[in-house]
Amino acid sequence: MQDLQTAVRPLQCGFSHIDQMEFEMKKTALAATLLLACAAVFAKPYPKYDVVKSVLHDQGFDGDAADKIREDLADHAGEYPPKFDNEADRKRAEKDAVTLARLYSGLIEQKIVTEKQPERYRSVLHSIARLSWIAHNLDVPGAAAKADQHYRMLLAALPQKQRAGIQGEYGGFLASVGQTDAAVKMLNEAVQGGSDRSRLPLGMALLAQGKKTESLKELRAYAKKYPQDKRAADLIDAVENGRFEVRRAEMPKR
Repeated sequence: MQDLQTAVRPLQCGFSHIDQMEFEMKKTALAATLLLACAAVFAKPYPKYDVVKSVLHDQGFDGDAADKIREDLADHAGEYPPKFDNEADRKRAEKDAVTLARLYSGLIEQKIVTEKQPERYRSVLHSIARLSWIAHNLDVPGAAAKADQHYRMLLAALPQKQRAGIQGEYGGFLASVGQTDAAVKMLNEAVQGGSDRSRLPLGMALLAQGKKTESLKELRAYAKKYPQDKRAADLIDAVENGRFEVRRAEMPKR
């Protein structure tokens, strides 16, 4: 396993239909903002990790340790804008997301995990896609293109009847990077494939397109299916009462 530690290379993006320059020079996200009063939320401290030592052991790649780091990263930077107590925590998280994605990439590059092991192969692709999305939220150049690439690879590796959940997640990613038309198409496919949870991000993406009636239809269907999730009810109330605003927010460059 020492070979993996030394041979894993920096993330190299094979670009898909999303152009790198679009993300690095015109990096935007659609911010759907509820115009409601809310209390300030302070993030909990981000843990300190030595990612390589935590994940790589003589016994091999420690998937449980990798999952724990990824979960902590998602808690803080799974959505934009990230939530950190301070800039030092944010910078450590940025480094950890890139490092962990490299380690996962190394599993495929060194053929430790291959397409002949379909479950593990898909799991690794999914982890790289999610970590790259997180890295994009942390303003890592090229990370959005890498996330896009690996979501597409993952969908191609999945049987048709297992794709809906990932289509929903990928559609959420596309919406988060301002690819609204592509997001709506992907989220519609997810809903048609049986992913009712995709109705919430689909409703929000339709709002971003200005399609209020279609959006409310999806949001109401979601609220009926998942009444315990108050987000849809709040969104419906805000849209119906003119307290909803969709705006394009420029992500700060670092």
